[in-house]
Amino acid sequence: MSKSAKGLLWSFFGVLILSPDTLLIRLLNLSDFSLIFYRSFLPAVTIFLFIFWQYKRETLKIFVLIGLPGIIYAIFYAITHICFVYSIQNTSVANTLVIIAGAPIFAALFSIIFLKEKPSPFTWVIIFVALVSMFVIGWGSYSSSGIFGDLMALIVAVFMGASGVLVRYFKGIDLVPACFVGCILAGLYAVPFDIEFNLSSMQIIYLSLMCFIMLPIPFIIMTIAPKYTPAYQVYLIFLLESVLGTAWVWVVINEVPSINTIIGGLILLTSVLIYMILETRK
Repeated sequence: MSKSAKGLLWSFFGVLILSPDTLLIRLLNLSDFSLIFYRSFLPAVTIFLFIFWQYKRETLKIFVLIGLPGIIYAIFYAITHICFVYSIQNTSVANTLVIIAGAPIFAALFSIIFLKEKPSPFTWVIIFVALVSMFVIGWGSYSSSGIFGDLMALIVAVFMGASGVLVRYFKGIDLVPACFVGCILAGLYAVPFDIEFNLSSMQIIYLSLMCFIMLPIPFIIMTIAPKYTPAYQVYLIFLLESVLGTAWVWVVINEVPSINTIIGGLILLTSVLIYMILETRK
């Protein structure tokens, strides 16, 4: 199997794990700063254990070796996580998904500028179809009442694209330790504010699933996958999270999606899966 195929398959595996994230955010019903706090410090535990398992006595050394690229990646990582929580809490889910769907576009543009990688015409077609499907999903529910949340989603899209290109540009450096640093930075940002520590047993279960499994594993994959395949391809696969996440909400809390969401989701799911199958066959 080629390296590119491995990158795509790992991305698909990551999005399957990440998909219930939006559902758990709904079920947790926590404040912005509490979500940022828990979604930062708790995943850091899993990421550190992964690093220690991989490097053992070399763990401290590998943190030092991330250098300036690692520090930049950690800042991008923290900004992405903070702004995602602000977006999902301050605008509709449809708004957030539509805007974040621009991540592959930014990744493709940054790849052209910094890596001299030119996406194939077929890739541009799939990116366009993905954007159209996200607008179909948001059509009718999109509003301008959450401008702040919309802006946060745009920042997420830009920094997601930039992060993937940064990983590919410095693919000789293991930037997984930078994920750990990014988690700590995001968590420290939330510390001065009111954090909800009086949690119910169900909230603890939801947080454990989200923060020890659903967040760290996919983001470790997102940090590794662009080494093998262009960042815009990785983020195309991760757009499936919007469809799968909607399905989870539908099944678990019976929030029936609109016909627009079903049509747009089927278009997105079909186009990305076709793209993935054809690219892995190459």
